[in-house]
Amino acid sequence: MKKKIYIALATLVLLFSGYYYWENRYVELQPVISKGYNRQIVFFQNDYFKFAKPNEISPSYYKNIKWILDDSRVDYIEENGIIYVRNKFLDDMNLVWNYTTRAISTEHFELEKKKN
Repeated sequence: MKKKIYIALATLVLLFSGYYYWENRYVELQPVISKGYNRQIVFFQNDYFKFAKPNEISPSYYKNIKWILDDSRVDYIEENGIIYVRNKFLDDMNLVWNYTTRAISTEHFELEKKKN
């Protein structure tokens, strides 16, 4: 009986450890753009967005995204010019789309310069 309890407990610990590792690992930050859906029924909020290809996004995104992440206090790592964020950050594509929009928006940076 004790052996079954220990096996069940060890299995739960391994499952929670795997989930914690999966959510907190660092993955490459990719810009997110709107899909332009016209459907009436959307089951998930992330259905409105997709990951952008490099030619679909402005070059200013790559210059400004570090400033946006610092301003928003998002943990990230930069290696060889590639920005890595935690996997759980990419689960909210609406938030990543907001950061992408702010990074390519010249109006946002003009407003921030006026504030400072």
